[in-house]
Amino acid sequence: MQANMEKLNQLGEQITAAWNSLPNIGQSAIAVVVTIVLFYIARFVVLRRLERIAAKTDNDFDDRLIHFLKQFLWLAAIFAGLIWVLKINGIKVGPVLAGAGIFGIAIGLAAKETLADILAGIFLIADRPIRIGDRIIIDKIGKHWGGWGDVMDIGLRRTTIRNTDGVIVNYPNAVLAASTIKNFSMDPQPVRARIRFQTDYSANPALVKEKTIEAIEKVDGIIDGTTTVVIRSIWDDDQGHLLSGVLYEARYRLVDVKTRTVLRSTVLESLIEVFQENEISMAALPVKQVH
Repeated sequence: MQANMEKLNQLGEQITAAWNSLPNIGQSAIAVVVTIVLFYIARFVVLRRLERIAAKTDNDFDDRLIHFLKQFLWLAAIFAGLIWVLKINGIKVGPVLAGAGIFGIAIGLAAKETLADILAGIFLIADRPIRIGDRIIIDKIGKHWGGWGDVMDIGLRRTTIRNTDGVIVNYPNAVLAASTIKNFSMDPQPVRARIRFQTDYSANPALVKEKTIEAIEKVDGIIDGTTTVVIRSIWDDDQGHLLSGVLYEARYRLVDVKTRTVLRSTVLESLIEVFQENEISMAALPVKQVH
């Protein structure tokens, strides 16, 4: 045991002597290479193993922590490597850090929006109101573009979302954190969807409700027993007259919220077919006002 310790001491002395014999530029180059190697080991070996372990646990706190570490690891590597190189070249770190602090304040005032995005990104990663893969509602980027989207990545400055039209939208984290986030994937409970339609006044309400439930629940992707139908109105409150027909609202729950738009179309198609088979007339007459 003692012999092994002596060998280790001798090896350490040899490494120290070899290190001291190198010029500053050589030591700086080695410091940069070692920093890069340590970064890749931490990023692609240590963190990947921790990710696999975290994936097996029931809670998501460890997943959030690892995602946070991945976002900040490169900043830590750059900072550590810079300090090391400065020490090698005999530059005192304290005054540099003090000057960097003053410089950082000036930069912060000039780039407060960027800093706000970074701080908001930290809160999004820590609080996790959204997760990668979640289906959320976002602001529409145009009249004909969808407002639903899936979270692809949560970065320090921006969050990447692919909307249902396949368009990639990059949201500043400060804007996203300050807005009301509607997340349809956070709760495992099935989401409810709804459609509205009008029938002629001659249609029997009991028959309409029965055939509507029948039409909806035969569609794959609708949870059986969750469909309800109510009469919304027969009067237009804004215009002050009777509607052209009886306004119904059908409500049903989905197995997968991501199929909402396609299922809505299928439900409406099924409803029209059932109404045609049972001769239930849809309201199509124009509204007439008597002045």
